[in-house]
Amino acid sequence: MTIASGLREAFGRIGLRFGRRDDREPGASNVASLGCNCHMAHVLKTLGLRQWSGPFDWIFTMPGMVRDCLADDFVTLIDRTQLETVPEAERQGPDITKGRHRLYREAHGLECVFNHHDPAASPADYVFLTEGVRRLRAALDMTGARNRLWMMSHLHTPRPVIEEIAALLALRPSRNHLTFVQLEPGHGRVEVAEAADLAPNLRWLTIRIPSPPVGLRLPEPFDDAALVALLRAEAAREPDLLR
Repeated sequence: MTIASGLREAFGRIGLRFGRRDDREPGASNVASLGCNCHMAHVLKTLGLRQWSGPFDWIFTMPGMVRDCLADDFVTLIDRTQLETVPEAERQGPDITKGRHRLYREAHGLECVFNHHDPAASPADYVFLTEGVRRLRAALDMTGARNRLWMMSHLHTPRPVIEEIAALLALRPSRNHLTFVQLEPGHGRVEVAEAADLAPNLRWLTIRIPSPPVGLRLPEPFDDAALVALLRAEAAREPDLLR
C-alpha cells in the first residue's frame, strides 16, 4: 500500500465514525459535476444521473480553479495549510460562506470556496472534502472508465480555460467527456447555441436565460424547468467518445 492510498483509507474510516461517509463509489461508467457550484450537481441529481458525491458538488469554484485542481491532482485543494475559516463578521450569514482557500482566493478572487462546510475547523468537513476528492480521483484514474463530466457557470468563461480542462482530462487513464454549459443571463427567453470546432472530448453549450441562478436553481420556475429540460435532452445524447 502506498502512503497516499493509506491516507485515503484512513480518511474513509474517519468518515464512517463521523457518519458522513457516502457508500456510493465510482464504477466503470460515471456522471459527475466539475462545478462551478452546487447548481450543476443539483440538476444532475434532479435528472437521476448523480451517482456519488465529488468535491465540486458543494463548493464555489471558477473554471480556472478547476483547471488548477486537475493540474496538480487536487493536492492544493486539500492542503490544510491553505484552508481558512471565514470570520463570522465577514460571512453573508451565520451558516453560509464559512470557509475559504488562501491560494485560490489570491489566484482566482474567490472570497468563499466552502459555503455550508468549514474543512479548516471541522474534521468531519475535511473528511467530507477528501472523500469527494478520492472518488473523483478514482473515476479519473480507472483505466477505461467512461466518465461524463459536466460544468456550468453564469460568469463569462474564456474558451481556452475550458479547452485546457478538456486537455487535462484527456491525459487520465479513463475516457472523459466534458459538457460545459455557459449560462448567459439577461435575455428575454431561454435559448441554446452550440460551439463548433472543439476537441472530441468537449462540448460547449451556451444557454441564454432571463436571470442568473439563485442557489440551486433559476429564480423563475418556468425558466428553471426549461433549463432542466435542455440538460435532460443533452444528457440523452451519448458522446461518441464514451460509446
